[in-house]
Amino acid sequence: MNEGCRCLARFSRLVPVFVVLLTLGWPVDVVSGADGMALDAPGPNLSPLTADSEPLLYDRFIAAFGQHYATRYVESKGRRFCDGLTVYYLRREIQALVDMWRATGERLYLDRASGLTLRAIDEATAAPRTLLWHEQPRGEWPCFFLETVEAETGGHNQLCDFQGSVGFMMVARCLHEIADPRWKEIADFVEREVVEKWLYYRPSVNGWHFMGPRSLANVLAVLNSGRDIREHFACLCLDLHRLGYHTYPYWKWATLLVDLYLTPRCEKEQPPPHLHAVPDHIPNDWGLFPHATEKGYIWLSVPNYDPNKLTTAMDTSHVNRTVWLAAKAYDEGILDKRVVGWLANTLRFQIWAPEKGPFYFNNYIDGNDGDLNGLEPGRGGNIWFGWHRLAVFDPVLEDLFLSIAYDLTLGGPNLPCGAQNKAMQNAPICLEAWGARLLVGEKARPSRFP
Repeated sequence: MNEGCRCLARFSRLVPVFVVLLTLGWPVDVVSGADGMALDAPGPNLSPLTADSEPLLYDRFIAAFGQHYATRYVESKGRRFCDGLTVYYLRREIQALVDMWRATGERLYLDRASGLTLRAIDEATAAPRTLLWHEQPRGEWPCFFLETVEAETGGHNQLCDFQGSVGFMMVARCLHEIADPRWKEIADFVEREVVEKWLYYRPSVNGWHFMGPRSLANVLAVLNSGRDIREHFACLCLDLHRLGYHTYPYWKWATLLVDLYLTPRCEKEQPPPHLHAVPDHIPNDWGLFPHATEKGYIWLSVPNYDPNKLTTAMDTSHVNRTVWLAAKAYDEGILDKRVVGWLANTLRFQIWAPEKGPFYFNNYIDGNDGDLNGLEPGRGGNIWFGWHRLAVFDPVLEDLFLSIAYDLTLGGPNLPCGAQNKAMQNAPICLEAWGARLLVGEKARPSRFP
């Protein structure tokens, strides 16, 4: 193919990208830089970072994000925002858009995140469903419908509701920061239509149960016992408290959950936090288990979701939620920095396996790389919606995530074939946006939430 044909072929591939970017109101020149920046490709022991290359790398991340998001936009057209799985994954798309707003200061990214959030709220509100408790109607509520629980709850699901709402509250916090009044519409929805829906799910519960010293035990009683659900709920409590919502003791609830799930559990007989306050509601999977590497580094294992396998390490992907809460709790001043440092060691010394490939991440956080729900070794070690936040606590991890983001601008040749860190729809945009945010440092407040 001669040069003219190659240029024509490249232009034909970019036309849909230009059209989508114009539709979104984004500048089309973000596409032009992605092919023309010559930076050394990273190897196992090489970061593309030098002081001189950082401005080019920053521009490249923005360009690649534009291309990847345009592709994502086309692929996701027609999705229903009142669907449980749609809102479940929307949280990650919102994360990427918020990070790009932080990195660039361009309102178009935050406006896109706001538009997605408000559309999801509107669609769920327009399609209410009866909430069921043991076949007993508990009123009609906006619904992010999940078919697999239709018979049990009418289609309502705590995990989808809470995970989606964590994304919504990222947007609310940002809008509040710039005095955009839309923040209140979002936060009101989360409190009234999500949090209160599940607080009063059981017929025997009323507002009195969440006041006074018994509120700690009662909130644990109404929440699903899953660690992931409670980690999301803790994030919601922190955000609602910071936005001035005090109908419920959100700060006390968040502190309770952070203490229960993020306290290092050093000895088998160690008493759990808040034992006297919630003696009948201490979860079996409370805490984090410390271990030491051969070189003496402390790392943390997260108890397995399966109550019969508490001492078996959790898979890397699901622990993103634990790490996200840990970084957020540290930012809020309610978690010791040692915990986030030990989690950073978990990523560096147990999950990341550079001897297998520069950007190879084991499926399990203890270094085990066995099959994960059908995913082969190295394919399920996702590190882009929680683990990545630890880059602000460790310069080695900062270089690692910048290098991964750069590699993704090239199509991810140094990531394992089939690895979800490049194959999942939101992975490239999350990692490129985070890379851009890291490069502008304190200006983008990469250590802060959202």
